[in-house]
Amino acid sequence: MIVRGLLGSFMLICLIAKITTASEYKRLDFEFSHELLSPKKIYGTWNSTNLNFFHRPIETFTYFLGVSGFSRKEGQALQLTGGVYKDWKDWLYTYSALSCGTNSSYLFRYRLDHEFFFKLGKKKNIAPSIGVSHIKYFSPHKDLITLGGLTYYGDGFNITYKHFINISEPGSIVSQSHMFSLEIGKDKKAFTYLNISFGKQAYLATYLASPEEIRQNSHYIVLKHRHWIGKFWGSIFGLNYLNLKEGYDKYGFSVGIFREF
Repeated sequence: MIVRGLLGSFMLICLIAKITTASEYKRLDFEFSHELLSPKKIYGTWNSTNLNFFHRPIETFTYFLGVSGFSRKEGQALQLTGGVYKDWKDWLYTYSALSCGTNSSYLFRYRLDHEFFFKLGKKKNIAPSIGVSHIKYFSPHKDLITLGGLTYYGDGFNITYKHFINISEPGSIVSQSHMFSLEIGKDKKAFTYLNISFGKQAYLATYLASPEEIRQNSHYIVLKHRHWIGKFWGSIFGLNYLNLKEGYDKYGFSVGIFREF
């Protein structure tokens, strides 16, 4: 079922890439990731395959479509994603996305994200942001996340900081986390991305006979490199590490290719 879903989505996305001939920019990404968890006997390994299509028909509007297939000890699952980047004014742009997952113990039923970016400064290269996310799981849980951030766009690099406040239901359990991001590179050459996230994961464990609040510190590091091999082709390579205190350690890598049209 998962393979058929991925193949069907791949054919649909490729068809869209062919028929949108008036586009200014199009890109297709294909990526595979493998993650090893410790203790392995409990969590096993996680594998995923991701296909994403980006299309910018005009300078102020970009949309993307994505499909991801997951294989874990708990079973297989599929996730669909779509989103939009939109420039409204010379001082404002937004990001919106919707993701939906198939019924599984580790994916959400749906996720909604929206973020406002305000462009400040003479060069419009300083962008404070505010945003909100709503996540509904197949269990009784749901999350409401608010964020505030700041991005600085320099010459050949950009730096971002974001602060997240998460309210988990049931129980109205509040937790906070932080994310720092650095991107360095040049278009048609190479880009390198480094993301560092840390904070708490908190929720009410309703699966226990007497539900109780769970709080776990986490640290997550992602390093990813995108490199152009030719004028329209390139490779993707990534490494990641997650430590969930009193939970597990996760070590992962990803490889992929991309094609521009």
